[in-house]
Amino acid sequence: MTEDQAKLDEKAARDARSRDRMPSGRRNVSISPFRRIIVRSLKFVLPLIAMTLMALVVLWPQIEEVQESGFRVGFSTSPEDLMENVAMSNPRFFGVDGNRQPFTVTAQEAVESKAEDGHDDHVYLDAPQADMTLKDGSWIALTANEGFYTETDGLLDLVGAVNMYHDNGFELHTQKAEVEMNEGNARGSVPVDGQGPFGTINSDSGFELENKGKVIRFLGNAKMVIFDSALKGKS
Repeated sequence: MTEDQAKLDEKAARDARSRDRMPSGRRNVSISPFRRIIVRSLKFVLPLIAMTLMALVVLWPQIEEVQESGFRVGFSTSPEDLMENVAMSNPRFFGVDGNRQPFTVTAQEAVESKAEDGHDDHVYLDAPQADMTLKDGSWIALTANEGFYTETDGLLDLVGAVNMYHDNGFELHTQKAEVEMNEGNARGSVPVDGQGPFGTINSDSGFELENKGKVIRFLGNAKMVIFDSALKGKS
C-alpha cells in the first residue's frame, strides 16, 4: 500500500467516526419544498419592502408640502350633503288644526330642503293633495300640480292647476293658492273660477277663504251666474 493510499484511508476513517458521533436527527435533515418556496420569496419581498421604506423617507417632505397646501383625500359626499335633499315616495303628513280637527297632506313624491336665509325647512311636493275634516264630519280636499309644505307652521303653497273641493258640492279652480292648514284658511291673488249648487262665479284678482269655507270672498272684478234651479228652490 502506498503512502498516499494510506492517508486517504485514514481520512475516510476519521470522517466515518465524525458521522457516527453526530445526532441521528442532524444526519437525516431535509428541507420541505414549502419552506424552500418561502425562503426564495423572502429574497425578493424583503428588498422590495426596504426600497419602499427608503422611497417614503425621501418623498415624505414633498407629501407634507402637498398636505399643507390644502389637498385632502376623502369622500366627496359627507352625511350632511346626503341629507340635504332627501327624496321620499308617497309621503304623508298628519296634523290637527286649532279646533283639534285632523288634516293630512300627501303627494306622489317629496323632496326636503334645508332652511336658508332664516326660513323654516320646507318640503317640495309633486302632485300634492290636502284633506281637512270639519266639525260636522264634512271635508275639504285640495289638489295641485306642485306644492311646498312647511310643517312647522302648517303652511301649504300650491302651484299649477289648484283645485279645491268642498263636501257640500262647492269647488274652486285657480293657479296659485296659499293654505293655512292649522287655521283652515286659504287665499289666492290670481284669477279664480268657482262653481256650486247655486251657480258659477269667477274673479280676476283672487279669493279669500276663512274657517274652512264658511266665508269666501272673491276679490277684484267678480261675476256670478245663478242657476234657475237655485232660484226656483228659493221661491
